[in-house]
Amino acid sequence: MKSHLPRLLLALGALVALGLPLARADGLTDIFERKTLRVGVADFAPWTFVNPEGKPEGFEIDLGTQLAHDLGAQAEFKLAPLADLFAALDRGEIDLIAAGLAITPARARQVEFSMPYFESGTTLVARRSPAPSGRAIGAYNQPASVIVVVADTYSAGIAAELLDAAEVRIVPDRPAAEAELLAGRALAWLTNVPDARLLARAHPEELILPLDAPIIRSVSGLAVKRGNQAVLNYLNAWIVSRFADNFLPNLTDHWFGDYDWTRRLPAPATP
Repeated sequence: MKSHLPRLLLALGALVALGLPLARADGLTDIFERKTLRVGVADFAPWTFVNPEGKPEGFEIDLGTQLAHDLGAQAEFKLAPLADLFAALDRGEIDLIAAGLAITPARARQVEFSMPYFESGTTLVARRSPAPSGRAIGAYNQPASVIVVVADTYSAGIAAELLDAAEVRIVPDRPAAEAELLAGRALAWLTNVPDARLLARAHPEELILPLDAPIIRSVSGLAVKRGNQAVLNYLNAWIVSRFADNFLPNLTDHWFGDYDWTRRLPAPATP
């Protein structure tokens, strides 16, 4: 999948260079004084997962740790479902959400997004048998098809439109989606491309990636509370800088181009 992020970042970086107005500085000042960056993360490998020792690992953990270091602070991670993270951000209990959040107009009414730092898309991971004929989403958009989505994810928000004829079943989290699919209670899971690839790779005899390309492409941003312009300005400048010095491209390659880290995943869900 060809990335359009470099051109987008050049345009957005120019806006940062012009200097955006600082509506308030309290959020950034609080981080400096507290010397702690409170980062909300969600359990979606490889963005974030809990290793067998009970410690969080993943792309967002490395990103948050480096971001905190650059701020002269320590990273403090709050692992929770997405709905709880949005609520915690609104209450001021965390400084930002780093959870591979796809930028959407609906979410932009709740939070303010940084410029994109990751490019992905939405696809299906499906049972190998019974498999509908055809390699288009229409083959799965049938009344007899049960498709699972995880609550509060980007995929859940677009499922009703994409799969209006199928039975869309909302489950609370990633393990529940895996369990439904592996037990045969669902034909497919509508999710992000990295998640779909990871699950299909872990269960090659049972699961396939039936579509030739992502259904919808998306970009992800870091989310901050509305009005927290000082933190948002810093995040935008940080993303531009960390793309330029290859930290973010290298981090992406490490977590999304290599599967050695899968040995650190917890035991798979039991159907």
